Amino acid sequence: MQVFLIEEVENLKFFNKLFKNIEVKEDKVLLNCKCENVKFNKKIKIVNNIRKVLNKNNVKKVIISKSLKQDTDFINLLYSNGFDIVDGKVLFRLLIHDILKNICEKNDMKSEEKRISVTINEVNSFMLDLVERLSKEFKVLDVVSNNINYFRILKEKLWEDNGIIITLTNNKKKALSKSDIILNVDFSEELINKYVINDNSILVNLEENVKIKKKRFNGKIINDYNIRLKNSSNIANFLEKEEYEKYDLKDLTEIYVMNNPKEIQDIIIL
Repeated sequence: MQVFLIEEVENLKFFNKLFKNIEVKEDKVLLNCKCENVKFNKKIKIVNNIRKVLNKNNVKKVIISKSLKQDTDFINLLYSNGFDIVDGKVLFRLLIHDILKNICEKNDMKSEEKRISVTINEVNSFMLDLVERLSKEFKVLDVVSNNINYFRILKEKLWEDNGIIITLTNNKKKALSKSDIILNVDFSEELINKYVINDNSILVNLEENVKIKKKRFNGKIINDYNIRLKNSSNIANFLEKEEYEKYDLKDLTEIYVMNNPKEIQDIIIL
């Protein structure tokens, strides 16, 4: 998967002949400015020039430097121009099983004694496999969905093959009221707050960073994760270079793993 990296570089000595505001160097777009200090109209020109570069190379996916992530106007301009900005969310999904194990360990929880609920409406094979995997590790697993019919075949399979019972429900009063962990796949903030939620549950948001509005809620909300790479692994040797120090490791790792899926085993959750 091809991706371009975008970062700020002050006092560039060489400019791309076609574009005054940027220089293109291999798979990097270098901005000759401190973007947050640039007027909005100039930002529009910069983004248009970047778009031309990406269109020429038939690329839409970009990784933004840590400093550029702080510039909301710049980020919004990229989104409005159809850029696909890498944000670590795909990697979040790929690592979610290990992340949940890490959450249990850090909170002194034994998964075989706890109840997990998965709130999900859009179903795919990856999530079906994840539900099956989690059902074998947690004492109780509830699938909370407006589309519970999609999970009926899996429910029957787990019972027939392993004697495992999972609950399919959309009961707003009971579905999340006893959950120790809620894995929120795609429920919006408005939707999830229509449910009665255990005051001490741990909410893990895979997509939207939703909040629990209930005043008595005393649990934890997890929207993000941290990683490091195993020493001397191929992925570490490739990404832990000076040329990538301006970027979030998770963003770089997401693209690397999508191109080298087997190396996901060299990622350690912190």
